Amino acid sequence: MGNTMTDTLSVIDKQSQPQGNAILDTVQQFAGAVGTSITSAIVTFSQQASHSKADLPTTIGTRNAYWVLVAAAVLLVLIMVRYASKKKHNL
Repeated sequence: MGNTMTDTLSVIDKQSQPQGNAILDTVQQFAGAVGTSITSAIVTFSQQASHSKADLPTTIGTRNAYWVLVAAAVLLVLIMVRYASKKKHNL
């Protein structure tokens, strides 16, 4: 995350960098909260679908949440690679 923040802050002027840093910190916290909420929702939906809070529905929900987060991470890496390759060619 540090490299992404540094790269993002490099495109704004020096006077705006403290505000940019505050915005990025807030977005990072918000993204963590959203990820936690999505993970909790997926586990809860799996438990509700089986009408149980036993081990197996929780395990299935956790596995499903993991794969959703892996898919999101892969998508974000692909977007980042595409952005980085465009930026590299523009230099």
